[in-house]
Amino acid sequence: MDYRILGPLEAYDGDRPLSLGGSRQRAVLALLLLHGNEAMTRDVIIDQLWGESPPPTAAKVLQNCVSALRKELPGGAERLRTFGTSYALELGPDELDRDRFEHTVGKARAAAATGDYEQAAEELRKALAMWRGAPLSDFAYEPFAEDEIVRLGELHVAAVEDRIDADLASGGAEELVPELEGLVARHPLRERLRGQLMLALYRAGRQADALAAYQDARNALLAELGLEPTRGLQELQKAILAQDPQLDARRAQAITPGRRAATPVVGRDPELAVLEAGVDDALAGRGRLFLVVGPAGAGKTKLADELASRAKARGLGVRWGRGWDGGDAPPYWPWRQAIRELPENDGAGRFEYFTSVTQLLRETAREQPVLLVLDDLQAADEESLVLLEFVASEVAEMPLLILALARDDVPRLGRFATRTIQLGS
Repeated sequence: MDYRILGPLEAYDGDRPLSLGGSRQRAVLALLLLHGNEAMTRDVIIDQLWGESPPPTAAKVLQNCVSALRKELPGGAERLRTFGTSYALELGPDELDRDRFEHTVGKARAAAATGDYEQAAEELRKALAMWRGAPLSDFAYEPFAEDEIVRLGELHVAAVEDRIDADLASGGAEELVPELEGLVARHPLRERLRGQLMLALYRAGRQADALAAYQDARNALLAELGLEPTRGLQELQKAILAQDPQLDARRAQAITPGRRAATPVVGRDPELAVLEAGVDDALAGRGRLFLVVGPAGAGKTKLADELASRAKARGLGVRWGRGWDGGDAPPYWPWRQAIRELPENDGAGRFEYFTSVTQLLRETAREQPVLLVLDDLQAADEESLVLLEFVASEVAEMPLLILALARDDVPRLGRFATRTIQLGS
């Protein structure tokens, strides 16, 4: 099967396009695709599709839509299963173009991490070619699709930015300027695009235009947000003014160290694609918590090392702490390792202290987006876990990605986690 949501909803059985019925039936399929392999209760589906005031016939309409889809989908009831009062759509690996896109972007980023920028650009072009228009365009005004449409739009722009980085690293410059000017016009507050335009102009021998592009960026940020450009963009402007020789050369470093220089992780492209989507969200000011769970030796720390290297290459600061199972560790030990300026809890109540830590993180991430890795949480003290739960409840509007690693699942954090990734032995 080939399901497509990166544009209008389509489904193919091999080369045969499937008839997906009317708007309500298509909405049922789209909703089930967004929750592939997940059992959704009838009540939840009705609430997602009709909102708070469903018609009396909603359950019957849903049943009819499911029956019609089973007649059209290969495998019928085996593919669209019933579990009590729930429905689940069986979705194989890469049967959905969204998943193929994210996996291909993950491969591209892995290639870039090893210095193979031409291969990275090729993979990114393949990924971007999967898009046929605005994602889920036939459901643009449906509440159930709103969050995914926003998320996918952000991933698309980030992939375009990655492709331009790869082209710049491969020696491209002048030919990228018209595309970048169009992208900046559509996304005037994205500093990464502004920086790419400045660099492309400079390498094309247009230093004055590159400096003017910085001033345009500064004016836009001040007018719209009341903010000065970030440190990275300011440093690029200073380098252009100084005609820094490093701006003329391709990047010599294959891997930019995060916590340490991570060797490329093999066979974890899907997991890295998911985690790098979290980096995209953090750069856009949407904080996330990811849990990575698995037994000792499953590769949790190595996966985090790789993400840290990639995150730092994209401008995030990396903070790292870990639990200690040897006994006598002070309270909040993982946090104290990660945040050297963590305030002391001088008799303050738990809520007051947690609020002060959260505010510190908010201010730190405002200066530079942050990847916070907390490793070996199975050995962390109870207060550290409760603090993490509190911060996770506040992270959504911070440019902060939290990666929590543990040998065992941490159920109390599950309701705040964007995704829990299970690694095998």
